[in-house]
Amino acid sequence: MDDERRLQLRELNLRAWSGLEVAPEKERKFDSSIKRNTGFIKKLKQGITKDSKASLLKDLREVSLEKYLSEIINTAYEGLSNVSNKNEDVVAAVEVISGLHQRFGHTFTSKLLGLFLNNFANPIDTLFVEKEEPPRIIRLKANLRVFTELYLVGVFTTLNDIESKSDLPMFIQKKFSKKEPLLSSILKEVLSYQFKVGYTAGIATSFIRKFPELFDSEKEGWSKLICEEELTTLLCTLFKVFMEAAFNKASELHKRTKKLMKEHEKCQIRTGKVTDSYLEEHDSLLPVFERFKLASFQLAEFFKVAPPVLETDIEPQAVNEPSVTAVISNASVVSGKRGPWENEDARKFYEVLPNVEDIYKEYTNNKTEASGSIINDFFISLENAETKEMIDQAAVDYWKNSLDNKATRKRFVKFLIETHDWSKLSLYARFLATNGIYFSDIIEEIISYLDSGFRHQLHSNRINVKNIIFFSEMVKFMMIPTFMIFHKIRTLLLNLQVPNNIEILTVVFENLGIFLINKPEFRSHMEKMTDLINDKKKDRQLNMNLKASLENLLNLVYPPSVSELNADTEPLSAEQHFYHILLRRELGNFPLKYTVKLLRKADWRDQKTHKTLFELFSQPEYVSYQHIQFLAHLLKELYNYHKNFAIMCIDQVLESVERGLEINDYSQNMRRIAQAKYLTEIYNHELIGPLVLVDTIYHVMKFRHTESQPYLFSPNEFDPPDNYFRIQLMTTILLNVTRTPAAFASKLLLLLRFLEYYTFTKTQPLPNETQFKIEGTFKKYGGLIIPNLERSSTILESATRLSQSMASNKLTNDTKEDVPKKDLTKEDLTKDNRAEDAVNDGNSQEDSEIEEDDDYKSDGTAAEECVYPAHDDENEEESSLVEDGDDDGVEREEYESVEYENEVEDEDEEEDDDEEEDYDEDEDEDDDDEGDEDEDEDEDEAEDEDEDEDEDEDEDEDEDEDEDEDEDEDDDEDERDEDDNYRDIEAERKIERKRIYDQFQNRLQDKEECKVEAELEKQFQQIMSESIDSRKNEKIATCNIPTSIAVGGDFARPTILRRGDDQESNQPQKVAFTFLSKSGKKTQSRKLELPSNVDFVSGVIEEGEKLKNEREKIKNIVLQRTFD
Repeated sequence: MDDERRLQLRELNLRAWSGLEVAPEKERKFDSSIKRNTGFIKKLKQGITKDSKASLLKDLREVSLEKYLSEIINTAYEGLSNVSNKNEDVVAAVEVISGLHQRFGHTFTSKLLGLFLNNFANPIDTLFVEKEEPPRIIRLKANLRVFTELYLVGVFTTLNDIESKSDLPMFIQKKFSKKEPLLSSILKEVLSYQFKVGYTAGIATSFIRKFPELFDSEKEGWSKLICEEELTTLLCTLFKVFMEAAFNKASELHKRTKKLMKEHEKCQIRTGKVTDSYLEEHDSLLPVFERFKLASFQLAEFFKVAPPVLETDIEPQAVNEPSVTAVISNASVVSGKRGPWENEDARKFYEVLPNVEDIYKEYTNNKTEASGSIINDFFISLENAETKEMIDQAAVDYWKNSLDNKATRKRFVKFLIETHDWSKLSLYARFLATNGIYFSDIIEEIISYLDSGFRHQLHSNRINVKNIIFFSEMVKFMMIPTFMIFHKIRTLLLNLQVPNNIEILTVVFENLGIFLINKPEFRSHMEKMTDLINDKKKDRQLNMNLKASLENLLNLVYPPSVSELNADTEPLSAEQHFYHILLRRELGNFPLKYTVKLLRKADWRDQKTHKTLFELFSQPEYVSYQHIQFLAHLLKELYNYHKNFAIMCIDQVLESVERGLEINDYSQNMRRIAQAKYLTEIYNHELIGPLVLVDTIYHVMKFRHTESQPYLFSPNEFDPPDNYFRIQLMTTILLNVTRTPAAFASKLLLLLRFLEYYTFTKTQPLPNETQFKIEGTFKKYGGLIIPNLERSSTILESATRLSQSMASNKLTNDTKEDVPKKDLTKEDLTKDNRAEDAVNDGNSQEDSEIEEDDDYKSDGTAAEECVYPAHDDENEEESSLVEDGDDDGVEREEYESVEYENEVEDEDEEEDDDEEEDYDEDEDEDDDDEGDEDEDEDEDEAEDEDEDEDEDEDEDEDEDEDEDEDEDEDDDEDERDEDDNYRDIEAERKIERKRIYDQFQNRLQDKEECKVEAELEKQFQQIMSESIDSRKNEKIATCNIPTSIAVGGDFARPTILRRGDDQESNQPQKVAFTFLSKSGKKTQSRKLELPSNVDFVSGVIEEGEKLKNEREKIKNIVLQRTFD
């Protein structure tokens, strides 16, 4: 109805409400016959339509209806309730009701309104039946539209004239006192009923489509049609609230339906069968979601707001975009740059199929029976088909020659099952896909056969590669249901322990891996399978072979993109390429001396060349394993010319070992073995000291094992009990060690006990390879190096021997501990002077204290410290002293003390001077002497600066003999054997050593050091007094001979009387004693000289030695604490 007609009717109807005569027919005489009156009632009861409109309006003008008014009211209510939602019928109903209102006024309209409002009362919730709801909603939409039109034309405007308020519906009675607009009350009631099922959403969208002007307060002309001013505001508020609720409900239902569908897919993947699980609930929620979704978008468009974002299956694109890198990346496969097919020909083979629809129609119209020879020729053509053109022609011939019948189909299924030519399975799958619409039964039978065969393989010790390949080819032609594909993959992954399952998975991934991850229909499922693979890789129950196979599966799904790698790799210069080939391919084919010359000729100033050489010397994993020792030899030779470069390489190797422990990736195991081998060869070539190698072994053993663990080497996630790789690393180092100086040998027993105990913390029995390496390690170091080395049979026995070794080590090594109490941290391995300390072949304790002096730390010259590699026959450590220079520069003076070690074969070696660092190393090894010189610069120099420190060349024969007592005698014997040149060298060394100590003493002369020295002396005297007091009551084994005592009342050390050089050295030495005798009150004394081989004399000498050694230990402990 147009707005102009509405205004005309509204004016007339309002006049009727006011009691004014608006019907001119009232002045005429009406027909009061029963026939005309009952006829009008019958027409009205039949319904108000556009066809009955004219007749009803004519009777209103001619027939007298007053006597039948009550019956007319009821009939009009029925007719008005049944008006359809068609526009013409609604207009007719408005015209007829307006005519009745204008004829009879409020007497008619008030009663009709009271009855008509009952149509908008909601049913009781308990009586709600969803099947009955759609027709009720359709009727309600029409009634609401009729009511709104009658409201706009001024018929249904107020409830004031209704006589009985109790006859009104309850929702009207409750809001009667609020004086709320009648239309607003009705809409609230209608839209709130059973909102969750979404039927009322259709009412809301229908209302805004029919009456949009009600929501626009600026619409011209409509202000006259609306009775209440606040109606527009109330309707806007009401529908916006309804819109928000619809948005939320749509989002909720969308998530719920998606979740149910995913659960349904998961259920099918779990079972491998078509099931109805979760589908019933999904199907019941889907129409509700569609109703809310439609209403949400229409309401959002009407109110000009953003519709709800309903998440769909978003394909991973931007998230997996590959970054620009030179590392092989598999992300480009997922990003969409690479499709599911290898090339365009493969895509056409699987996606572009011939159309046989026309030929099939001809076959159905002209069915004829084919002869047996034609059928045989058809199967021969199938067997001989080699290309897609030949198999496509066979598909055409099948229908063209009318070969389709039940027998042929059975024979074709048998042919596919019994074929043995794997290369033609893709062609046969293409034949099935071409006729897929007409071969549904054959495809189902083939799928059932492959499925049952696949299920049998999942739980048996058999593998049928042909069926797996045929299954994969049918997947590529999209003939296998999704759930069946991933049921097979999932079941195989969950049962990896079953024999051949990993092999079946490998075949499936070789044929389908790239296809499934790049096909949009399968990508989300395949990503879940790859996540499952990553989870299975962390399963401790799987052995290393299975984990490596799982890694291979991921490589099949995400193959490395070599082309992208080559595109991003920086091209190498000719020189860089030459050294790559020289060190990684031809290292064992050229003499090393020539290789060194070629390396020295490199352009070391070029940063690119320097970087390339650094990578070559710090990545031993790219060199053949048997050539790693050659690489270490080259590094040693380069050290003499490029010391900083060698230090950087060693530092990087140590860092790589640390990094391998942090990552703990089994795929890097071979690389880590090569790094351990390389580090050992670096040690063998004396580029690092034994302490660095031993600390590295301990660090490998104790990494991520903290003190908070319940016991030593408690299993944790970083070192599970079934992971034996750390043992392989440590045994690789120990088995490849070729030099064992004293500093290394002294720590070896405790190290082996720790290693032995560590092996017992692993799951027993150990793998054979690991067991053989451990046995080889103990066999290698048993015998000459560690006499009476026995292996433990139980963890308890191992723990006992470990405790004994630690106790013994604590007694014999008081100044420092072999095993650090805390784990070696990364900071310890990466500090500035780590590589320099590593190159020093075990700096002595005294020189270490000098280097740690505060003045030296603040000197700023630590980075310039230069050291030389130790020599083959050294077993002491080099020392370097860096002194502050004047304002013009820093002058460095570095000295080293060299210790000679006894070797099986004597050699004469002389190290050249290092011209770059001004080092003076003069080493001449005595060929005639079998002993080693042992220069031990200890703190005895602090007590007596003039004490002679000549080397004890008989140390290996009698290591426990006191140096202070026998020093003069040994020096005399040595002087007789040494030539003049050797004596000159010794004299120079003594002078140089004396000068170094004087400089050290001068640096301690500040106030702070003086206080420390005084405190040191005080503590030393206190400890000495406590020690002497504690030994006063100690009983000493004595003979019947009187005890020797000194004249002054103090205990005197027996004096060994030296014989002249002309006396024979094989006679026993004499020891002087003071013999005291008492006669009455007079005490007499006289000297006695007793041979040293008397038991009494030897006991007194040993007791003196014991006291002296104890004093030395106490003094060293105090000195060590002070400097620490």
